[in-house]
Amino acid sequence: MLQRISAVYLGVFLVYFGAQWLLGQPWTAPAWHAWITHPVMRVAGAGFLLALLAHAWVGMRDVILDYIKNLGLRLVLLTLIALVLGGCGLWALRVLMVTSG
Repeated sequence: MLQRISAVYLGVFLVYFGAQWLLGQPWTAPAWHAWITHPVMRVAGAGFLLALLAHAWVGMRDVILDYIKNLGLRLVLLTLIALVLGGCGLWALRVLMVTSG
């Protein structure tokens, strides 16, 4: 269920983002920066990031559980995936929050 919900959010966000990018006014660097750093876009971007990480985790977990039969190797791979996704998430949230508005 989590993967389906996250997929819907990711799809809606990407359609909105793409429509804004393609159909919006001609973008200048300051206009783009102002739009991206707007508080609503920051929240939407953080939601996108969380949905992406949840979607990736569920997908990778399912693949590991389906195809890796050795319990020890499963644990190691799931731990590595969790650490990589967690690190990527922390880095991306930091970038998202540090960007000045």
